[in-house]
Amino acid sequence: MKARCTIQHLADGRWLVRHDGSQPGAVEITDVNRDHALKKMRDELQYRIELCPCSGVSGDTVELQVEEFKR
Repeated sequence: MKARCTIQHLADGRWLVRHDGSQPGAVEITDVNRDHALKKMRDELQYRIELCPCSGVSGDTVELQVEEFKR
């Protein structure tokens, strides 16, 4: 499953990653480390598609398609 996300470096130094797709729903993750924030997002989306039988996704792994959000 390919999941489109945006990532933004916040003024307080944290990174905000957002996914607004209909599957598996809206998700926001923040972390002080960019790579950790992306890993948390991938893990959360993976968890949600495995948990929800309505997603229609079985055994699929999440691949993030990341777009930098410019202020």
